[in-house]
Amino acid sequence: MGTVKTQKSKLWGSLLTGGLVIFSMTAFGQTSKTVKGEILDMSCYMTHDAQGKGHKTCAQGCLDKGLPAGILSKDDGQVYLLVEDHKLSDAYKEAVKHAAENVEITGKVVKKNGVQSLIVEKVKVSG
Repeated sequence: MGTVKTQKSKLWGSLLTGGLVIFSMTAFGQTSKTVKGEILDMSCYMTHDAQGKGHKTCAQGCLDKGLPAGILSKDDGQVYLLVEDHKLSDAYKEAVKHAAENVEITGKVVKKNGVQSLIVEKVKVSG
C-alpha cells in the first residue's frame, strides 16, 4: 500500500481522466442515441428525394452495391449517415438489409464538418 498522499493523488488522477473521457465524448458529439425511422439509400435520397416503400427495390439494390445508407428519423425528420463500427460490423450489415423499412438503430451520434452520422451498434426491425 502507498501512503495516503499517493492514494489521494491516484484517486484524483483517475477522476480527472474519467472526466476528460466523458467531456471528450460529449464535446466531439459521441452521444449514444436510438433513432427510429426509415433506412435510406443516400444516393437516391440526396439526388431525387427517393424514399418510401415504392422505392424499396431500387434502394435495396443500391445498398447491396455498397452505396451509402442513412436513416430518416420519424421523430424529428433528421437524416443520419449510417457508419459501420468495425468491431460491430454485423449490426451495420443487418441495417442495410432493410432498405425503405422502419427500424430502430442505436449507436453513437457523431457530427463532423457538417456531416451527421450514426455509428451503428444495434438494429431492431420495427415491423
